[in-house]
Amino acid sequence: MYPDSPRHSLIFALLLSLFSTPLAAVDPDSLSKTDIKEKWGQVLFCQAIYKMAEVKPRLYDFDIEHCDKAGQLMTDLVARYSAPEQKQLKYKAERHATALSYNTSEPYHSVAACREYCKEVARIQDERND
Repeated sequence: MYPDSPRHSLIFALLLSLFSTPLAAVDPDSLSKTDIKEKWGQVLFCQAIYKMAEVKPRLYDFDIEHCDKAGQLMTDLVARYSAPEQKQLKYKAERHATALSYNTSEPYHSVAACREYCKEVARIQDERND
């Protein structure tokens, strides 16, 4: 499959729409458990594909840094729950990440969407730290 194929464009558009849920428009502290599960799952998905050998050459140094910050924000949000709830949220987020990976034919097609998503979540984490 060639990167400029119509299928590639469709996959990219679907991933971008999936990751484009405006987190910036929402107070992260007011997210429901379902929202946290989905957003954390997206971050876990991005972190997983960033570790793949075929994806590493497409990454910049800041990509991994942004996803690490995004993961930290999700961890901070989950910390407000009890230990059993945290464990359940983590399990559900991991399952969501797995579902995303099953629905992605080529992991490297997700790099651009992950880059934008993790960048946005990392920005929110930076604002919370200020």
